[in-house]
Amino acid sequence: MSNYDYYKLEMKLSNWMLGTCTKSSIWMEHIISKSRKMIKEANRMTERVKKTHLKYKGDEIPEDKVLEELQAIARKFQEMTGDVTDLPDDVDKLFELCEDLEKKYDDLVKKGEEIKATVFMRNKEKHAVISTHMIIGNIKENLSIITNNTTLSKEKKIAKSKVSIQEMVTLDIKPVERFIVPSEDVVKGKDGKPALFERPIRFEDNFGKTATAIAASEYLPEGTEFTMHLRVRKDSPLNKKETLDFIFDLGKNNGLGQNRRAGYGQYFYKIKKIDHDPTPIPKGWK
Repeated sequence: MSNYDYYKLEMKLSNWMLGTCTKSSIWMEHIISKSRKMIKEANRMTERVKKTHLKYKGDEIPEDKVLEELQAIARKFQEMTGDVTDLPDDVDKLFELCEDLEKKYDDLVKKGEEIKATVFMRNKEKHAVISTHMIIGNIKENLSIITNNTTLSKEKKIAKSKVSIQEMVTLDIKPVERFIVPSEDVVKGKDGKPALFERPIRFEDNFGKTATAIAASEYLPEGTEFTMHLRVRKDSPLNKKETLDFIFDLGKNNGLGQNRRAGYGQYFYKIKKIDHDPTPIPKGWK
């Protein structure tokens, strides 16, 4: 006889859900956001290079002042790309170097745009997937709120302390699936690339000062649905539909993913107890 009961949990997003996987630190995001301010300056320098090129096209030896001006522009690109090399005194070679520096700068900015965003994991079909442990994290967060809130804990006493909450999410409840595939993929722009939702964030920098940066995230659209199953220990305080309803009813306002406390990742839900084990078990194994 099994020691567990099983529940089918269905969720439907009532607001965008933001990605949570990041490939860089917030400090890197801050550096990249600063580079945006340099783009306009870089564009202005590019125009100066082009105008100077047209002005002296066909001349073998430009005036010293013009050559120095070109070198100054090149040094600014070098500062932004970190590519510091000796600058040639030949104008044609200097133009070639400027073009190479511009390309490196463009590539750096493009790479930064990709690195700074928090994203969703992808399956083999390159469709967004969600780790089911995010749902367990949502349950843990809601249990903590219930336990610490006097009114809620009186209404529904589930866990006695933080220790008992940790024991519950460690021993009593587990997702059957490792990942869930949402019904919709991340929102994409006209170019077919994932659209990014940008928002300001505040953090403490390496010098203990509060700084502001721009954070960006891929996001799933409102109305996206996903389904998973929960394995709950039979004698656990969590093994009651009314208890799970109480937890998820609180959780639907708290939301999932980044910026959830600001309303993102809110959901509707349906949960029901099922009479079979949905775990894919190889034949001959338990």
